[in-house]
Amino acid sequence: MLKKYRRLFLSVFAAGVILSGIAASQKSFADDKKIGYDPKSVVFVTNRDSSDIAVIDMKTDAIVDRIPVENFANPHMAVATNDGKYILATGTNANFVAIIDLETREMSKVRLGLMPEHFDISADNKHAYIGNMGNGEVSVVDIENKVVVNKIAGFYEPHGPVCIPGGEKVYVGNMGAHEVGVIDVKSGKLVRRIEIGSAFMMAMVDMPNKLSELIGIANPTLTTDGRYAYAADGDSNQVAVIDTETDSVIATIPVGDEPWRAYASPDGTKMMVPNNGDQTVSVIDTKTNKVISTFPGGEDMTGINYVNGGKKAYVISRGESAVYVFDMEKMKESKRIKFDQDMTFETASTTPDGKKVYLAASQANSVIVLDGDTDEYTQIPNVGLSPWAVTIVAGANYCH
Repeated sequence: MLKKYRRLFLSVFAAGVILSGIAASQKSFADDKKIGYDPKSVVFVTNRDSSDIAVIDMKTDAIVDRIPVENFANPHMAVATNDGKYILATGTNANFVAIIDLETREMSKVRLGLMPEHFDISADNKHAYIGNMGNGEVSVVDIENKVVVNKIAGFYEPHGPVCIPGGEKVYVGNMGAHEVGVIDVKSGKLVRRIEIGSAFMMAMVDMPNKLSELIGIANPTLTTDGRYAYAADGDSNQVAVIDTETDSVIATIPVGDEPWRAYASPDGTKMMVPNNGDQTVSVIDTKTNKVISTFPGGEDMTGINYVNGGKKAYVISRGESAVYVFDMEKMKESKRIKFDQDMTFETASTTPDGKKVYLAASQANSVIVLDGDTDEYTQIPNVGLSPWAVTIVAGANYCH
């Protein structure tokens, strides 16, 4: 999974044929000015290879809109502002962020650095902090005015920026180094580098060709109150606990081999960490900062979603086209949902009520909808070409 970035795309001819079919379906939406929906009642699915965003109604699970980004821009993820006014999508292959007004459908493209992928939006909905993987910068975008207001250098494959509650700082993971960078929002500068894990080193990598074997920090994951951040280091097989007030590491927790990142439970009492090297899942108690259980996991785990208030967790295995289901009250595996065909699962989002999970299946061009009570699922076909990321306003969202 850590070499996911530059997967081969379809040939130009094949992509063109599929894009033309998708464009035909888009026309019925784009030309109908009467179509409208509450942005807080839908699921946004970023389709990487058809370069659009599908919009799914959460009540009916019907596709109600398609928002084109730009052909062959290969958007990596999309995030909506908390007020539902805009949705932003990074055009990774074309080096821009699209800012789309969800009421007027007007789209503005703001040029960025090389290979923009992950980003976060400030709590006041004013700025987006976007990591440019190719040139080690974080672009700060004024969303309302559609302009880059700052470029902050000094990162190594910046990945998974997170805005700290209160708005004073932004934490940025570095896939090409064993550190978390701290941006001071007021000064707009990289003010601190937090060393993570015993394998820490300031490692430069071959950005264009992705030849480095270094496994750094995918994402600093905040506790529900934002007081601490958990950063998994893929090389040292450790998770560092960062005090977000002092920007200091207060604990280092040994986990399994090649941990990907941490996922916080809704009640804030646990962090689950998929370890792709030994195919296990570590469960960390956030009060004691100890591993309290280790579950069997799957191949190439890309995400974890909690349902029913955290009583149950779904662990997504892309390599096995399976979902591992864990009972978090009894702290044991309850079942595995194995899909018949190669779905190639990417990421998922849990609805705000914690009842359903929408899971992108890139190989099947579909979205799987999991019922949190019964573990039964339905499939929404023809979502787009290579659905890659899922986001819901006020939902439990993440990317990879």
